[in-house]
Order: sequence, then structure tokens, then C-alpha cells
Amino acid sequence: MEQRNKSELSFYGIISAITFIYLILTDNPGISAPIFFIIQFAILLYITKNNKEVINVKGLFMLLPIFIISLNNFLSASYMMMPTNFLVIVFLYSSMFLMLGNKLNLMKLNIFEILKTIVNIFEPIINFIVPFKWMAEGRKKNDHILAKRILIGVALSVPSVIFLIKMLSSADLVFYNNFILFNNWIKKLFEYINIFKIIVGTFAGFYLFSHLYSVLKKDTNSLVNILKDETIATNKIKGDIIVFNILIMSVLFVYSIFVVIQFKYLFSGGILPHGLSFSEYARRGFFELVFLSILNLGLILITTYLLRDQIYKDKNRWAIFTKLMLIYLCVITGILLVSSYYRMSLYDSAYGFTRLRVLVYIFLVFEAIGLIATFVYIIKHNFNILTIYAAIGLTFYLTLNVVKIDEIIAKRNIDMYLNGQAEEIDIDYLMTLSQDALPQLIRLTHDDVEIITRNKTINYLKNISELYMDMENKWQSYNLTIERNRDLLESNKDKWN
Repeated sequence: MEQRNKSELSFYGIISAITFIYLILTDNPGISAPIFFIIQFAILLYITKNNKEVINVKGLFMLLPIFIISLNNFLSASYMMMPTNFLVIVFLYSSMFLMLGNKLNLMKLNIFEILKTIVNIFEPIINFIVPFKWMAEGRKKNDHILAKRILIGVALSVPSVIFLIKMLSSADLVFYNNFILFNNWIKKLFEYINIFKIIVGTFAGFYLFSHLYSVLKKDTNSLVNILKDETIATNKIKGDIIVFNILIMSVLFVYSIFVVIQFKYLFSGGILPHGLSFSEYARRGFFELVFLSILNLGLILITTYLLRDQIYKDKNRWAIFTKLMLIYLCVITGILLVSSYYRMSLYDSAYGFTRLRVLVYIFLVFEAIGLIATFVYIIKHNFNILTIYAAIGLTFYLTLNVVKIDEIIAKRNIDMYLNGQAEEIDIDYLMTLSQDALPQLIRLTHDDVEIITRNKTINYLKNISELYMDMENKWQSYNLTIERNRDLLESNKDKWN
């Protein structure tokens, strides 16, 4: 590898480690999280744009969804998404470096490309030893003489500096006080938590260095290159069109009966058996219907994949019949989604929102989009449906990171309570939500609110206010929601007192 590449790789690894420690491993990272990924983009663009060995610089566009995910730290005070955000960002980084090395094509996405991305998450660990090999190569070139001279200089300097500082501290009290402050900073630097940050940050630097190293080195013996689509025998698997037709017909027969019942009882408001209320009837079976709708999409994909030659190439005489049944299964799945949405709307109109219910609403919207794409795929079959699903899934996840779910929950439930739609409100549940819900909770401090609910809310808000007063005002932790909450608490505290 050229010396220029080595220097750029080393620079990327060192900067990544330092910025990871300073911007990500800080207490309550806020605006610093998106700044970290902006720095990542700038360095990677500088290294890759003029490097002939990097084939697909467009892979850097994967940093856009990563940046949007990082905005969650800046826009929201909720920590609900943090564990999954870490996993998703690692996966997207793996995809990005594969694309930079032209080892991943999102337009031809398949199950083996996904497997390749997962394998690539762990492969950089193998390259952690590379910087030490470079150091060993340097020593072979008589650099050990320079190292010996540096060590002698350090050995002479340390006792001299210690003696000088001691003498100057005795001579000047101001210098002594300033040195004490500096000495305390040194002690703090080597506290346990900071040592932990240095270890984690160093690991992150090595990890990102190794990812980029695998791109620049163009290693053909890597585990990723072993996963070739042509070598996977399952690509040759084909299905029996008669077997699948019988299976789909059986499934559609049961679904048809179910749809009739839905229109009789749920949609048209028929009399329910056993004295069930509509909210209870709506709640039962909701998640089963969502699960079945996902299974239906899976059945459609498996059928179109295993019968692709018979339906779309050879155009077997059963092809039209199979396509019609798949289209009918799409329609049935759409009815299941409508039923699921309607059931949930009946239920939450009686009991309000929770995190799970809001997540399900958002999921149903994106699943409906995926169902429309599946419908088009059955008819035309001229695009990669997995790529569309991946784009829809990523958009769904990005939406969860930029939408303040807790604020939506609080607004809906408080609106129902203040409008008389609900007789009482579960204030204990609302106080378990993140601080995103605080602007809505302030509405429960008005005089017309029931006294117990009002007092609980005021005490909760006072506790949050004290928490903000004790919070360190680091610029890395700047968060729009927290700053908005500070202003709201400050402007309303006189009313509560």
C-alpha cells in the first residue's frame, strides 16, 4: 500500500477515535452526535474522492440516513431509540464501506447481499493488527535509532520539568495555583470513566480505520468476497406451480370467510356475540392480523421467487391463474390492514395512546406502502422488490427517530381528558414518558384539572426543573427539546408556586 494511503488511513483512525471520545462518549450527547457524522463525511469525502482505488464514492450517501438517525439526540429528549440506533448505524456503516469498495449493489439487493453486510460488520476486527505491522516495518528501516534518541530525550526531560515546576511553584503563588488546577485536570483525565472512554474511543478508531483499510486494500481473500451469489445453490431452487396454487387457494378460501365476518360485525356495526363491546372486540386479534399480513407478503415473495421462471419467463398455462390469486391475496392483505387500523382506532378512542399503539399506527402506514409496491411487483416483476422493502423499512425507521412519539401520546390522551372524551387520565403513565411530553403535561396544571392529577403534575414538573438546574451545560449536550422545556418551566413556575 502506498505511503499516502497509509497516512490518510492513520489520520482517519486517529480523528475518528478523538471525535468519538469528545462528541459521542460525552454525557448526554445532543448536537455533538450529528456533528460527529458531519466530520466523518468530510474526512471520508476528502480521502475517497481522489483515490482511484475507491470505485464507488456514491456509497458515502449512506451517511445521510445515519445523520438523520443521529438527529434524534438533538431533536428529542427520548432515549427509546438509542439501543436500536447503535445497531442500525453499525449496519449502515458496514453497507457504506461495502458500497465504497463496489462489493454491494443496493439495486440488486438479495438475501445474500444482506448476509454479506452482516459478515462485514465483524470482519474489520481482523485488520486491527495492521497499524502494528506498519510500525514493525518502520523499525526495520533503522527507525529504531530515532526512537532511542526520543526515549533518551524524554528520560532527561521528565525529572527536569518536575524540578522546575516545584521551584517555580515555591517562587510564585499564582503559578502554584494555576499548576494545581492543571494537576487536578490531569487527575480527572485518568479517572476510571475517562480511561473507559479512551478504551472505547480507541476501539472505535481502530474499527473505522479497519473498515476503510479493507476498501483501499482491495483484499480479494476477505470473507465478504467468498459470498458470491453464483456459488449459492439455493439460487437454483424452483417451486412446483401446482403445489403453490393449491396452497394459495386454501389460504384464500379461509381468508374469504374471515373477510365476510369482518364486514358483518366490524365494519357494518353488527350485533356482537357474548356481549362483547366494540373496543374489546377490536383489541382481540389485532396483533394476530398484523402478523398474518406480514406472513402474506412473505408468501407472495416466496411464490414469485420460486415460480419466477414459470410465471414470468416461460409463462406456464397456470401463470395467469397464479398471478390472479396473488393479486387477490394482496387485496385480502389490504383488508387485513384496514381491519387492523380500524380495530386499533376503536380501541384507542376508548383508552388513548401508548407507545406501542403509536408505533403500530406508523408501521401500518408503511406496510400499506409496501403492499402497494408488492401489488405492482406481481404485475410487472421488473424491479427488485427487496430494494424497495429496504428503502421503505429504512424510511420507517428514520421516521421513528424524527417523530416525537411521546409528545403525540401525551397530546392525544390529554386532549381526550380535557374534552370530556375520557373520564380520567393515567397521569402515572404519562410521567413515565420522556421529557418530550413535558409541554403537553403543562396543560394539566390549570385550575380546572382534578386536584390530585394537578398536584402530581406540578410535583413532576418541579422535579424536572431541579434536574435541569443540576445538569451540566456542556455544548455537546445541547438539545432542542430540553432547551424548550427549560423556557416553559421558567415561564410557568410562578403559577405553580
